[in-house]
Amino acid sequence: MLDKTEPTAEQKEILKARGRVLRINARAGTGKTTTLRMFSAEHSDRRILYLVFNKKAREEAQGRFPGNVTVKTVHSLAWGYTGREYALGDLSPRDLLPYFRSAGTRHALSRLACDFLVYFLNSPFDRIEDAVGEFGDLLPSPAKDLFTRRVSRVIEATRNLAVRWYRKELPCPHDFYLKMFHKSGDFGRALDRFDTILVDEAQDLSGVMLDALQQCRRRTVIVGDTHQQIYGFRYAVNAMDRLLSDEDHDLTLSFRFGAPVAELASLLIREAKGEPEFTIRGNPAKKSSLSITDSIPGKNCTILSRTNFSLFANAMDLRARKVNFRFERDIEGILWQTLDVHWLANGEKSRIRSEWIQSFEDMKAMEEYAESCEDLQLKGMAQVVRRYGRAFPDVIYEMSAVNRNRNESADTEGVVLSTVHASKGQEYERVCIDSDIAGMLGAGEKLDEAQYAEEVNIAYVGFTRAIGQLYLPESFESVLTPAWRDFIKSRKRDFRRAESWKTGNDATAPGAKKSRGKNGAAQAPWTFGSTPSPFRASAAKPRAKASRMLPKVGVGDRVTTPHGEGIVVGLRDSDCLVKLDGQRARIWERLSSIKPPEP
Repeated sequence: MLDKTEPTAEQKEILKARGRVLRINARAGTGKTTTLRMFSAEHSDRRILYLVFNKKAREEAQGRFPGNVTVKTVHSLAWGYTGREYALGDLSPRDLLPYFRSAGTRHALSRLACDFLVYFLNSPFDRIEDAVGEFGDLLPSPAKDLFTRRVSRVIEATRNLAVRWYRKELPCPHDFYLKMFHKSGDFGRALDRFDTILVDEAQDLSGVMLDALQQCRRRTVIVGDTHQQIYGFRYAVNAMDRLLSDEDHDLTLSFRFGAPVAELASLLIREAKGEPEFTIRGNPAKKSSLSITDSIPGKNCTILSRTNFSLFANAMDLRARKVNFRFERDIEGILWQTLDVHWLANGEKSRIRSEWIQSFEDMKAMEEYAESCEDLQLKGMAQVVRRYGRAFPDVIYEMSAVNRNRNESADTEGVVLSTVHASKGQEYERVCIDSDIAGMLGAGEKLDEAQYAEEVNIAYVGFTRAIGQLYLPESFESVLTPAWRDFIKSRKRDFRRAESWKTGNDATAPGAKKSRGKNGAAQAPWTFGSTPSPFRASAAKPRAKASRMLPKVGVGDRVTTPHGEGIVVGLRDSDCLVKLDGQRARIWERLSSIKPPEP
């Protein structure tokens, strides 16, 4: 039995360390916070600053550490020195629109200028011009060509906006006062007030923070996991690779999950990244399980998606089946912006609240921009509108109500919907991985090396959120290496043998029990589907018996689905592919969920 209060052999080595800069590579769930708390208690005579990743982590750490420790985010540290002088606001491409007039490139240049300004604010450079080269190297070819041609105009636009922030003529984003904090030298002076600096999530630091740590002469302990770096799109840098250290230590024993999850996560990194020595050790006291299946029993689970589009698709699927669900994080802004895209698609621009979306002439112009600039958020919103537009705006109002009540419903039965990025730092008893994560791993040949590594990291983070049960869709069987695929196939066979009675193949098995709903009917397990959601309710009875109860439809028949009316364009077992009226997209529906054609 593992006891978190007693240091492991690896933790004891860290507590004995004497180097000025310590680097701790902590695998998922290996007790990094506990280790830092032990370290702080071991050095109770030192004034210690603990820098954490976000406000939630700060709130969780406060009160758990000894009195000699001050817990801050880097922005809360900067706020006490510089931030309170400024009014705060958001930064988006709409703020750069007035600086560009050319109809053909206006939106693309506004987006490039916005991204460039974000990059500069998070970089160690003092002058905007100095950030041009590094930023340009991060861009794909078409965007890089446009940026290079119009770089002088981009610099002029971003400088003008930054000057207006500095003069307090406009509200500024948080990253601006952090930049001023660093540029003034106050960042270094703030660190010098302490004897020791502890830095969490060191794989996802800003360039500003890395520069401050490189110049700091205080004792520094950085903790992170290179394989949990998933914020490259925010221009985060990996201090685990960039900051020179005097001593390196590893935490490999996870307290969160048992051997099956540890084995899967280890194999992922070894096969996808070519690191044959990488390993995570599972907690022998945890009874975790791994299932590769398209039939997932139960309803109290967390579905982790790669994209907001898949998260919304899962919500629509659960809504249609009248299954309770809640969102893990606040998605209010995304919902209302998606509604604005709907108004744009319908030509009702007067109802659009977002200045950015209203600036597009029509839906076609917005989609062309999103495609050319790889604006994944707008592309996802457009997909949602194309697929579910018939249910708008009512469905947005319903989702908004679910979102507002997410904290009140936290203790009720149902499904938790989240993205991997939002789940960072969290853990859940039962985790279902969305098939869109496997889809990105399967697109490796279309990604550059850095993009592919981040997609692998996203899968790794998702896998390691599980405490007890981890479910993967069978689409993971077709990605990565032969060794990976053989492993997935073996786990799929093991699960089917162990769980066969639950799908009706062995209903008389000793001790077998069927889950019953309120009306006494057998409850359906979750199943992975193809489009749009990886989770669908499947028949609780054997397929052969259930099929006699399904409506008879054929290709070309008109049907009514939970998402609207349409034409059947394909059939597969007990599913049908429906082309919904007025939409480009086609959607797979269970035959049991549709109304057959009129006789």
